[in-house]
Amino acid sequence: MRRISNKALLIIFAALLIASAVWILIAGSIKQDELLAEIYVEGRLVHTVDLSEVTESYTINLPHNTILVEPGQISMSSADCPDQLCVRQGVIKSGIYPIICLPNKVEVRIARESGIDAVTGGRS
Repeated sequence: MRRISNKALLIIFAALLIASAVWILIAGSIKQDELLAEIYVEGRLVHTVDLSEVTESYTINLPHNTILVEPGQISMSSADCPDQLCVRQGVIKSGIYPIICLPNKVEVRIARESGIDAVTGGRS
């Protein structure tokens, strides 16, 4: 059975150390995605909230709905619509699906802003 020499181990360790340092530098320079919540009433944008910057919970009161904003997530806490589907939907944390209150024409959706152009793959 062949043993790895100390010199070879030192070279492997140095290469891993350099690769780790480069990875940390690259990862640190990449801007984290902004998590923007957009609130629409009757098709008009009325509020934009950067959920990635929220540190304390607060509410946004609309004429027929109350929206709860929390760090990294948003939900409809109350509504005066009869079915309450928008309230029962719970929190959203990604742009996969919006919260919609059809009777009151309120929509809450999340859009990620990464600074990367989806068409070319370059920075915008």
